[in-house]
Amino acid sequence: MERGKPQHILQLSEEQRRRFVDSFDRVLSDIDGVVWNVESSVPRAVDGYAALQRAGKDVVFVTNNSVRTVDQCVRRFEKLGLHVAPQQVWHPAQSIVLYLRDIQFEGLIYVIASAPFKAVLREAGYQLLDGPNEFIEESYDSLAKTIFDRQPVRAVIIDVDFNLTSPKLLRAHMYLRHPECLLIGGATDRLLPVAKGVNIIGPGPFASILVEASGQQALTLGKPGRELGELLIKRLKISEPHRVLMVGDMLAQDIRFGRQCGFQTLLVLSGGCSLEQLQAETSPDLVPDYYADTVADVAQLLGEEPKSHV
Repeated sequence: MERGKPQHILQLSEEQRRRFVDSFDRVLSDIDGVVWNVESSVPRAVDGYAALQRAGKDVVFVTNNSVRTVDQCVRRFEKLGLHVAPQQVWHPAQSIVLYLRDIQFEGLIYVIASAPFKAVLREAGYQLLDGPNEFIEESYDSLAKTIFDRQPVRAVIIDVDFNLTSPKLLRAHMYLRHPECLLIGGATDRLLPVAKGVNIIGPGPFASILVEASGQQALTLGKPGRELGELLIKRLKISEPHRVLMVGDMLAQDIRFGRQCGFQTLLVLSGGCSLEQLQAETSPDLVPDYYADTVADVAQLLGEEPKSHV
């Protein structure tokens, strides 16, 4: 197949279908926009994963959504009729914990993120600071007391925080003035799809503010971060990246991530990217190898009839 011209998987010839299915052993898949959106599920998406598992493919989910916990993801999969073990779900906070352990990090961490995200770090034994979690008086004296606290913070972590404020960013920036303070990002999505065709501002622009202000590049443990790719390849013992299929709904996060890691890539049009956007994309790093309407197309590709109603 010519690079830059992705094919719909259901438009492949019989021989092309056979070669495609035989070309990968493991599937790494996004969740939001692929299996479900905020409130609704993608119709029969679980049929695609069930078919892949029956075909002997190892399925692992890699999400940038840290607001929903791993246990919540597992329970929602169960309600849809798909058994997924907790170790099959890679979550930004857990990826960061693994990274911190690998580098033997010891120190105080300032976190801009959701409560579930911070809970994962605390449960792993890390000491955190956060906030301010209330409005401060609009004066420089009040601001100075908030952001110049002289705490020995050695890592700043930023992810999705629905209560993000200017004082939090200013406080993070002050900590990053220390030459040994790490800047670590979870999800760096510029936009977050909450429904088909509806996006909201993600954590990416706010992480970019800290990168620009501090002059320090962030270590990124969410897609499309290279650090996450290296961690996944190491932990999952991936020796042949070209035999991994990355499935996602976002070009900038999922497809770029797959390309960087040397995986094959499959874009589904059930979430944050339309067919028109795909056809207009020209960057080789963002163009997938294949595309499908939804993951349910995979079940049809494998010759299975729809089984679920969700």
